[in-house]
Amino acid sequence: MSTEALREAASIVAAVGVLAFLLPLEQPLPPAARRGVGLGLMGIGWAVLGGTLLPGGAADDLGAARVLAALVVLVLVLAVLWLAVRAVLSRPWIWFVLLALALPIRVPVELGSQEANLLVPLYAVIGLGLVAWIAGRIRGADACRPSASTPIDLPLGLFSAYLVLSSLWSGDPEEAAIKVVFFYLPFVVLFRLVVAWWPAGGALRALGITTVALAVPVSLLAVAQYVVRGGIYWNETLQQANVYSSLFRVNSIFFDPNILGRFLVIAILAALAMAWVARGRGTLIALGASVAVTGAGLAVTFSRSAALGLIAGLGLLAWYAFGWKRTLAVGGVLVVLFGAAALVGSDNVRRAATSTERLDQVSEGRFDLLEGGLTIWRSEPVAGAGLGGFEDRFEASLDPSERRRIRVIVSHNTPVTVLSEGGVVGFVLLLGLLGMTAFSIARGSRVGGASGWAQWALLAMLASIFVHSLLYSALFEDPFTWVIAGGALAIGAAAHAPATETAREAPPGAVAEPAT
Repeated sequence: MSTEALREAASIVAAVGVLAFLLPLEQPLPPAARRGVGLGLMGIGWAVLGGTLLPGGAADDLGAARVLAALVVLVLVLAVLWLAVRAVLSRPWIWFVLLALALPIRVPVELGSQEANLLVPLYAVIGLGLVAWIAGRIRGADACRPSASTPIDLPLGLFSAYLVLSSLWSGDPEEAAIKVVFFYLPFVVLFRLVVAWWPAGGALRALGITTVALAVPVSLLAVAQYVVRGGIYWNETLQQANVYSSLFRVNSIFFDPNILGRFLVIAILAALAMAWVARGRGTLIALGASVAVTGAGLAVTFSRSAALGLIAGLGLLAWYAFGWKRTLAVGGVLVVLFGAAALVGSDNVRRAATSTERLDQVSEGRFDLLEGGLTIWRSEPVAGAGLGGFEDRFEASLDPSERRRIRVIVSHNTPVTVLSEGGVVGFVLLLGLLGMTAFSIARGSRVGGASGWAQWALLAMLASIFVHSLLYSALFEDPFTWVIAGGALAIGAAAHAPATETAREAPPGAVAEPAT
């Protein structure tokens, strides 16, 4: 069977697996059995698609010594896995600490004819969480009780399955396979694992503290890179750009300054959310110091998209804490004051505000990418160009002069990417998923108290990622999106459960107390 045929068959199997894994159906199988079947189908599709990305003849190059070394490593990995599973089953918060540490770390990997920065440590943590959950279910562990469906399981299942299926007609099947193998399939499992493990306890604290603590050394490294004007890792393009640019941008442990900025925004919002409910002067001082350091790291990224994401997140936190009227009033005044100061004090700002050509230059070709995405959509309005097809189709639409002028050909806007690659069908599914996610988390936050604040703070982080994705894309390719959404929905389910149980147990005519 040809590689193309294998990929098509594996994509169909994986899409069916996603539907079985996520859709909230009671028939023809019980939920636990249905999810098991879906997980198995996803695993088959993942393994076959992943196999098509391996270099040809790789297995033939392995000698006896390498095979023996591989077996030794495998034994060591299994031993470490056994110890890690025992640790997670006894203290589930350990898994969330490992998850927070792995979320931002990307490793350069060659896949076929392409190079990609993949979340290799995260895949190991996902595998650990899955193995521990299965082992716990077999042993009947209290921490591994069956988890209920979330309000977004249906829209998430339909959206993810459709995008996986769209790889059948993608103009770049290799890129589509990479997205399915390293993003969509593992992140669907990650989402359900977060929901499943969350009630075991300590998840929010473990994620929040670890993320904020990790952001501090990451920011210090970024500031050090800026001070010494060097030490840029991974990204040769960024090194060259810094030579000819008036701004020296940094990336710390990340490949791209914008992804560094996104991570630091999440850490800042997490620290502020914890500070709002914190007790004790020492805790407030520590959180305040972390925000100061992280803010300095964010500043030297010079990421405008991250700055806009931070503004969106801060606005939502203020909305919940102080009310929408005060937030809009203060925000409006700040926009007018800082906007007027920028227009008066900077000729570049005035030119960008009054010239579309200058604005396009400042945005590094974002408008060309938006226009190109809409052009792709108009040629395939219903089903789109297929997952991963944007770059190939956009580059093919450029004439020689445009190819010399346009430096960036990767889409930088998630809605336009989905519209061009998934057509109207994918775009409608996207709107349904985003709308249901925002509605479910916002509704859950109405319980008030620490639970309501936590859900709203996570919604603010999701909003910051979404705003960032309008200028950088990578909404569903960012594991933070899936973890934050899963955590917020799990908190909502836990907050709602006591009220539901009280209502069931109360005598006729009694009124259940609201959960707080």
